[in-house]
Amino acid sequence: MAVFGLAVLLPAFARPATAQAPTPLANTEVWAGAEGFGRVWSLYSGATFAPFGPVQQDGFRVRGITGYGDYHTGTVSFADLLLGYHKQFGTWTIKFFGGLTAASHDATSAELDGPGIGGKTVLETWWNTTDHVWISTDLSYGSLHDSYYARVRAGWRFTPQLSIGLEGGAAGSLDTDIARGGGFLRYEWASGELSVSGGFAREGFDGLPDDSSGAYGTISVLTRF
Repeated sequence: MAVFGLAVLLPAFARPATAQAPTPLANTEVWAGAEGFGRVWSLYSGATFAPFGPVQQDGFRVRGITGYGDYHTGTVSFADLLLGYHKQFGTWTIKFFGGLTAASHDATSAELDGPGIGGKTVLETWWNTTDHVWISTDLSYGSLHDSYYARVRAGWRFTPQLSIGLEGGAAGSLDTDIARGGGFLRYEWASGELSVSGGFAREGFDGLPDDSSGAYGTISVLTRF
């Protein structure tokens, strides 16, 4: 089971690709965050390292993520180790990653219980459609428990630092699927950013009689050095 779509899918929530290169340039991004939905919650942290140049420019990437979550029928610890590439095409940025994902569940489901390891792919894009409007897309798939994640955001920059917008997405794994939609605020500065979002989510899962729906909330902070 995916912990609110995060158990093995975190890079997609951790940091969207950005087409703006803040100064000073840095070769490392570090982030941490939390998500909650009903009785489901998750905490995570991660880092992306650019070994051959600034993390805001084209080049190879190394990404690692770790975290912990609690859900309806158990708990999970998880980690990713990914290699990737960042490429800029004018106002459009694309990042893709591939590597390993691992998770250890303490769950009532025999299919999920215990440790496991699998492959994972991630695609992140960012497009500055105008000086004030941007669109980001985050997609990932992990072979461990057939985990998937998708999110689209459309933002409006009131100032160079502050964006507000709408988001929607879906996530799932062997026995659950979650759909959600809401809004977000994103504030960025020279060496980092803070993002908060919230809205409505609906979860359908095998083995339980009813679907679950209600409010969700997220918060994440990132810094570069």
